[in-house]
Amino acid sequence: MAGQIMLQSLRVANRSPIKTCVRAYAAPVHKFEKYEPKVVESDWYAWWQKRGLFAPKRTDNKFTMLLPPPNVTGVLHIGHALTLSIQDAIARWNRMHGRSVNWVPGTDHAGISMQSVVEKKLKRETGQTRHDLGREAFVDEVWKWKQQHGDRIKQQTTRIGASLNWAEEYFTMDPQHSQVVRDAFIRLYDDGLVYRTTKMVNWSCALQSVISDIEVKIRCWIEIL
Repeated sequence: MAGQIMLQSLRVANRSPIKTCVRAYAAPVHKFEKYEPKVVESDWYAWWQKRGLFAPKRTDNKFTMLLPPPNVTGVLHIGHALTLSIQDAIARWNRMHGRSVNWVPGTDHAGISMQSVVEKKLKRETGQTRHDLGREAFVDEVWKWKQQHGDRIKQQTTRIGASLNWAEEYFTMDPQHSQVVRDAFIRLYDDGLVYRTTKMVNWSCALQSVISDIEVKIRCWIEIL
């Protein structure tokens, strides 16, 4: 029967039949006058998840890959779709070769960018600043933003059909991952690979914080004599 797998007993010469377990599970079946991708693809993804097809298997032949965590400051765009498509092809290719694939998903808190987005939203909706709210209340607003947009990003990712191991989904501000980052910087500092000194920095008067070079728009003024 289409969509089912049946394992039958095998008979070996001069021996009793080998009893094997019979497993049967039906894949999604749809009957449409025309193809409805929204319905069909969501059903198939749910079926893949239910069968645990994206979970790593118990084997020494392993392949692990991390999805570059998208920022929760917005939604996915065509660049994310390209990355997901390429990595998904790699993950599925390795599964086809018998490897235990663990493709780990996650989202990034985006630091200053996320703070800026949440501050603008707060100012627009309530007229308050993060200083008016206080640290704890502002952090709560950040987590609300993460919940809203993190869920949206996951929905987009599943709609693409990415074969990720959602059981290991993470957020870069999770306590465990934050501790790993702190431990890494402490080791780097102890080994003399990072250090503190007096340097020119990119200070944001609006954010009251230092920002990276990549977040600075540099304008060159050339005086014509």
